[in-house]
Amino acid sequence: MQVHQRRLWAAALGAICLLWAGLAFGAEFSATLISKVGGQEIPGKVFVKGTNVRNEVQAMGQSGIHITRLDKKLTYIILPQQQAYTEMPITGDLQKNMMTLTDKDKAKLKKIGEDTISGFVCDKYETTLSHQGQPLNFTIWIARDLGVPVKVISADGTFGMEYKNIKQEQVADSLFEPPSGFRRVQVPFALPPSK
Repeated sequence: MQVHQRRLWAAALGAICLLWAGLAFGAEFSATLISKVGGQEIPGKVFVKGTNVRNEVQAMGQSGIHITRLDKKLTYIILPQQQAYTEMPITGDLQKNMMTLTDKDKAKLKKIGEDTISGFVCDKYETTLSHQGQPLNFTIWIARDLGVPVKVISADGTFGMEYKNIKQEQVADSLFEPPSGFRRVQVPFALPPSK
């Protein structure tokens, strides 16, 4: 995977985490996550418990885990192949550089209909989010029972994500912590080698 693709992939997944965390306060579930970035489909798993979100993805033979903890104002990036992780504080500057769904953004959501995604009744919205100062138009499906987006598609088609096989179930608190025995590394850290 090229460096540019890795950055795009990481930014997109981080954006999804913050977007979810901006809406989810009581949801607790797991699901299969299908992300589409730059024409490439990236399968993964997602676990949500309140404002905590864990993404597990496989891309180009590498696996990665991204955990957003709004309660701690931290993001963990876990590199299983290296048995390492790093912590990144969620600050105002970080949020400005990512596509976050702020209260102001929520107020701009324009409802355009209803739909059913993965068995959940959803309100369908159009909105514009800011990414690194640039506006990006999105269609977002928010499941009424979960209170989180279960599908997001950019207007230009370069980015999208959808939950499938959603299971409302208890999610272990341990999934939102770095694995025991993994070493903490500083940013910038070495990404796994490309294949």
